Parts: sequence; C-alpha cells; structure tokens
Amino acid sequence: MKRGVIHQIMPAFLYADALGNQADRIRAQLRQWGYESQIYTQIRDQRWADPGLEFARYRSRADQVVIFHYSIGSSLTAHVLKLPDRIVPYYHNVTPPEFLRGYNPELARLLDQGQRELELFRGAPYALAASEYNRQEMLARGLARVDVLPYFVTFDALRASAQSPIGRAVTQRYAPNRVNVLFVGRLVPNKRQDDLVRVINYFQRLIDPDARLLLVGGEANAPGYRLELQTLIDVLGVQNVELAGSVGPREGLGGYYRAATAFVCLSEHEGFCVPLLEAMAFDVPVIAFKSTGVPYALGNAGLQLADKRYDVVSEAIELVHTDRTVRARLIEIQRQRLGDFSHVHVAAHLRACLPNMRI
Repeated sequence: MKRGVIHQIMPAFLYADALGNQADRIRAQLRQWGYESQIYTQIRDQRWADPGLEFARYRSRADQVVIFHYSIGSSLTAHVLKLPDRIVPYYHNVTPPEFLRGYNPELARLLDQGQRELELFRGAPYALAASEYNRQEMLARGLARVDVLPYFVTFDALRASAQSPIGRAVTQRYAPNRVNVLFVGRLVPNKRQDDLVRVINYFQRLIDPDARLLLVGGEANAPGYRLELQTLIDVLGVQNVELAGSVGPREGLGGYYRAATAFVCLSEHEGFCVPLLEAMAFDVPVIAFKSTGVPYALGNAGLQLADKRYDVVSEAIELVHTDRTVRARLIEIQRQRLGDFSHVHVAAHLRACLPNMRI
C-alpha cells in the first residue's frame, strides 16, 4: 500500500553528478518505504536505468510533496512556485557568479538568477539543505526552518572502477614510489586549480622534483580557464602536471584515487565537495583550505589549513607522505567521519524529515 506521494523536480537529472546521484538515491529510498516517487526534469540523462520523466508530464495535486533541487537559475523555478503541491526546496548551493563572469557569461547569468530567485522561497514553511554551510545561507536569506539532509554517498562504483582493467592501468601509470597530488573537480576558477599548480611548482623546486599533480575534471563550464592553467604551467616550467579531463568510474576514476599520495583541495567556494569523501574512502589523506562548505564536509577529519601559502601546503603534503604516524592518524579520523554518511545514517535523516515536509 502506498504511503503517500513525494516527487522530485530538478532542472537536469544527470548521471554521475552529485545532485543526480542524490535524487536517484532519495527516490529509491522513498520507494522502498512505500511512497510513490518519481523525478521530473527538463534534461533526462539516458544513462540512468530510470531517467525520470519530462517535467511537462508532471501532474500537480495539493496533497503531494515536491522536493525541488536548487543549485542554479532555471525556468523551472517560476513553474514550481505556482504549483499547489507542498514545495520543499532542497538547497545545494549556488556558486557566486563572479567566479564565472569572464569565462562563461551565460552560466554566470544563470547563477545570478539562482541567487536572486532563492529569495522567492523565503516563505517556504520547510526546506532542506545539503550541508550545514548551505543551511546557514538559507537561514540568512530569511527561511524559517531548514534541516540538513546529507548526501547518500556510496563508493561501490568507484572501488569497482579502481579494480577494473582501465582503473588498474591508471594506477600503474603513476609509480607508487612517486608523490602524486590529486584533485578531482570541474576546471572552474572557484576551485582554484591554478593555486595547485603553484603549489606543485614550489614542491618540485624545493622538496621533490619528481612529484606529480593530477587534475581530474572537465572544462566545459569554463574552457578559457583550462587555457590559463596550461599557460601557467608553461610559464612556470612545471613538470608532471596532468589535466586528465572528465573522468568517471567507467573511465577509471577509482584508479586515480588509488594512486594518490594526498588529495589537496584549495577551492575558494564549495557547497559541499563530494570528492573529499571519495578520497577518504580510499584512505587518501586530505589536505584542504578551510573555506565555505569544506569544513562542514570534513568535520574534524583531514588536515585543514587556515591559509593557502604554498610553502605551508607543500610541507603538509610532505608530512602526510613521510610521517607514517601522522598519516595513520589522519586516515583513522577520516574513516570515522565517513560513518556520518553511511546509508543507514542518511536514511535516518531522511525519515526524520518526512513529517516536516507536510507542514
């Protein structure tokens, strides 16, 4: 017997994307509990076993609950606000448009729109946020009641990727006796891969000339930024920097994590940053600039830095590489932190949120 109807609406339901993964796992959990649940979207990625339905096919009812995933400006927002359903905005953060203005004007416009239109949900009686950082932003915007619903994070596909022939080839390509500094994330200015290039330049010149920097992430959102990175690499004369492009589990992403000495994040804006958890799942020590959503994702795990001085970051990399005691302790705390994102733990959060969705 169906317990009720809780659908989800989002501009794009994308495969191997943090928002897409979350929507898919929420749908699966709700269906397991007996709810009628589907994802309605403008962009359906056919790589999903169930890619959801076109938003045009959505039929509203006053007794239905709609979780509206919010991370960017979209024509969907105006439509959702008109629905008679009980709307629960789920905020994943909107990247400040200033980071993208000089690289992708259209994307910057949509981010501008996303920041403006978030105010339209001020009257929502109940909302969700993907992290405490996002929750605090929503409260500052005037929303009265916001709960954190963490991400359902699973690592089975990544671990299988590491064991696949292509994943093993990736790991073998990078000799384990070399320092491999890894960062996974789109090539966009807010993630500051340029600072990572400067760090590896310092590290190679003063600590280990054979160290590598592995930057995994697509350039579609800011192709000009990739050109800037390549120019910076050439001007500094940095060696052993790989711009791997967009790599998913099917392309051996797990192999990069398996090969990494340290995962270093110097991003200046993150709503959450799931790759931090992915690195922790592979027992890779995390070194991160303590900014925006990063400390909320890490909790007390990782080596969190108050500034991005290249000498300090380089010494931190060398420390986790050479000091076995420090490395073991970091890994122990990281494993403990991952427990907060277990399926059982996050499912309990979701179950606790359900009664509030009907306020």
